[in-house]
Amino acid sequence: MTPSIVRKKLAGDEIVLTAKACYADPELVELTASSGFDAVWICLEHKRLDPSLVYSLIQACRLGGADALIRVKPANHTDVLWLLESGARGIMLPRVRHPDEVREVIAAMKFPPAGSRGCDAIHAEADFGRLPMAEYLAGANRENYLLVQIEEPDVVSHIDAIAAMPGVDVLFVGPGDLTIALGKSGQTDDPEVRAILRSVVEACRRHGKRAGIPCAPEQVAKYRALGFTFFNVSSDFRCVTNGFKQALATARAASGLTS
Repeated sequence: MTPSIVRKKLAGDEIVLTAKACYADPELVELTASSGFDAVWICLEHKRLDPSLVYSLIQACRLGGADALIRVKPANHTDVLWLLESGARGIMLPRVRHPDEVREVIAAMKFPPAGSRGCDAIHAEADFGRLPMAEYLAGANRENYLLVQIEEPDVVSHIDAIAAMPGVDVLFVGPGDLTIALGKSGQTDDPEVRAILRSVVEACRRHGKRAGIPCAPEQVAKYRALGFTFFNVSSDFRCVTNGFKQALATARAASGLTS
């Protein structure tokens, strides 16, 4: 079983850096993965993709040397099984409102006694049936990890309870949806939002978990100072749009064009 890059860094209290795949192109995902990120975040919450394409994206992560981190649909554990069997290492659960949603996903991710996951050990995760069963079961429970998104006001009172749960590895703040729901879109420095960020970090410290957040690369130091150690710092979308913008601006300036 290929060990998880992210899991190793979580165990070593190291910084984790990930990038998001906005385009469902296996070659682009492999390029992203091979650029040195610890994981590539593939979103199935806002996109409806054919399962065979999702498998190709997961495979592209493996080929590129990064973990595949899959955001599933809210409160939905039905896809977790085949995503893990296909080789995904991390599962991100969005729009959580109550710990019971998290418990259901943990049960779907973990083999007994940690959960109630069913076993079909002939897939990529199990080296296509070549791993001894005991090694596969223990390895899967050890290497797979769960990110719980903190982006709903209803979940704020449950932050500590979720951080305390075995099987939860990272509390990952979703600042976009969180600030929108609070009526403070984009105001990440608002006192109420900052208080929630602090509560996430403090709960993670109490229970030995990690706090994560998406941010621009230049903001990593700011959030690192608050106690965050798991970051999504880029995406193929931002690299393409920023690259095009910079190329045009440079070419226009070199040509003496003003617009």
